[in-house]
Amino acid sequence: MSLRFRLNLMITLLLLVFLASMGFVILKETRTSIKEGVEAAMRVTTQLLETVIISSYRNPELGLTHEVLRDFLQSLGHVRSVDIALYDGARRLIYASPKSTFRLDVDPPEWFVHMVAPEPEVAVRRLRYGYLEIVSNPGGAIREAWSGVRDLLLLSSFFFVALNLLVYWALGRALRPLRHILQAINRMEQGDLAVRLPTFSLPEFNHIGQNFNRMAASLEASTEENRRLAQVVRQTGDAIMIHDMDGRISLWNPAAERLFGYSSGEILGQSAARLIPPGREGELDQNLATIAKRQRVDNYDTQRLTKDGRLLDVSLSAAPLVDLAHDTVVGEICSIRDITERKRAEESERQLKESRQLTQLIQRHVEEERRSLARELHDELGQYVTAIKTFAVVIGNKASGKMPEIEAAAQTIAAAANHIYDGMHNIIRQLRPGVLDNLGLAEALRDVVSGWQEQHPEVEFDLRFSGALDDLGEALNISLYRIVQEAVTNALRHAQAAHIVITLERNEAGMVCLTVKDDGVGMNYCEIDQTRHFGLLGMRERVQALRGRFVVESAPGEGVCIRVEVPV
Repeated sequence: MSLRFRLNLMITLLLLVFLASMGFVILKETRTSIKEGVEAAMRVTTQLLETVIISSYRNPELGLTHEVLRDFLQSLGHVRSVDIALYDGARRLIYASPKSTFRLDVDPPEWFVHMVAPEPEVAVRRLRYGYLEIVSNPGGAIREAWSGVRDLLLLSSFFFVALNLLVYWALGRALRPLRHILQAINRMEQGDLAVRLPTFSLPEFNHIGQNFNRMAASLEASTEENRRLAQVVRQTGDAIMIHDMDGRISLWNPAAERLFGYSSGEILGQSAARLIPPGREGELDQNLATIAKRQRVDNYDTQRLTKDGRLLDVSLSAAPLVDLAHDTVVGEICSIRDITERKRAEESERQLKESRQLTQLIQRHVEEERRSLARELHDELGQYVTAIKTFAVVIGNKASGKMPEIEAAAQTIAAAANHIYDGMHNIIRQLRPGVLDNLGLAEALRDVVSGWQEQHPEVEFDLRFSGALDDLGEALNISLYRIVQEAVTNALRHAQAAHIVITLERNEAGMVCLTVKDDGVGMNYCEIDQTRHFGLLGMRERVQALRGRFVVESAPGEGVCIRVEVPV
């Protein structure tokens, strides 16, 4: 299949799609127009005949209703898009409206009628001595619509054929330079590297011709390119060496000199085993066995020795060196890259991961200790404070009116017990909010925000929830609670904020998103020493321990926005 035919076929298909789309729109609009016309005719006809029926009822001197209606219908004649039938009490046909004669010479096909014909409508009105039946009949409207659509289809078909012929001719004229290009490629395939293409009028083909001419010139300079390739080997940043199947080195580039410390004079002709540290002597034989099978060694992480005895972490890749004349493997081309920095980064990442796991474990133990301490305070100290208050109230009641000094002292003790009790509950709430364990994260946040609002009435708090937040788990609940606690505490202490917005939502992707935003003085986050700001560092560590994302957005005078995204 030629390129010309393919392009013409593609354009033909596009035209067909366009015509099909246009036909669909026309049919849809035609159906809508016919439907609206039929519905309007039905409504008008029904209302008109109902008016006649009502008028005959109100004026009995005009005669019986069905007779009055028959006379009216006979004078009315045909109504477009509507068939009217009048029956007497014995269901005998008294009157039937004449059929439409509009465009009877037009015979639309069944598929067109099926696509544009609206659902039939029937209206029946019962009379005293008969009944009236009104039925929609879109035949005339359909014939009229088909007449216009038929002309449009004929015109579209003519333009479709004419445009295809024009495109086929234009493509043949435009693709004529391809013949010259193919002939030039055949000549080059036969070894004629001096062949060149002329200048073409079309910029695309002229560009191809210029590229072809440049390619032919480059083939003539292949020897020079081979020399340049050798220079690349010498100038590359990776250490490259070539040795035979006995391990004797025959090529040693400058990068290898810099990496291992051996000059070419010192290493050429020597065995590659000199570079292998003790304990890895079998690697050379294993690599040579792989190369002998014409297999590659890709990115093999190992260690090698330098001239001064240092161990280097390297990544080694090797490929067989093949003698094309005899099709035999004569050696190995080896590329060695220093990966010491990568190994250090991997070790640092491993230590960071262990540190985060330790941090998570410490946080878990801290929360458990807080919970235990809060329970002890509530169960033990709470009972003692309650007993002291009870005893003080009893003593005060017994001393009432008899011993004023004892009564006053008892009241002082009871007030002090109340103060201790309130302070203890505040401490318990800070250690471990009981509502978090009993009612969930949302209620715990409502409770703590309510406390902040009472302590800071000048600050406006806005708390928003979205999504299912009841099954997040204890670890996620307490982490999000502590993050909100730390973020709002920072805003109240340092930001001078007047409005704090806390948003917590769970989206359809299974992510819990927390946002704490204030309108305070803001900060330059990039200049903050986070090693001294343990609040931000603690929040970040909590989020990273949960495999989440922690972002702080702030600028002087623009407030602070803390965003947290954690997978459930």
